Amino acid sequence: MPEKLAPARMAELDRQWGFTKTGNSEVAAQWLLMAVRSGYQPAFDRLERFLIEVGRRKFVKPLYAELAKTPEGMKRARRIYEKARPGYHPITRATVDALLK
Repeated sequence: MPEKLAPARMAELDRQWGFTKTGNSEVAAQWLLMAVRSGYQPAFDRLERFLIEVGRRKFVKPLYAELAKTPEGMKRARRIYEKARPGYHPITRATVDALLK
């Protein structure tokens, strides 16, 4: 799958397969990474819930790293992380702290 898709294509895929609503963390993490890269706004509420609910480093690190690539994304990442940080393992906190410093 390409790194970035047009938001209209993301919406089409989401309508067909329901990726934004998936309960599978592996699928959700990859979909949300694509959503951040593609600027697919309809998945951003799910992104926030995912980052708060799922504290596994392997899932959250790539998402925060992708968000941190733009000023708007960094702002969003810091806002979400403020809510999510207390629930993260200390190793995950240290990783994300370094990404969002």
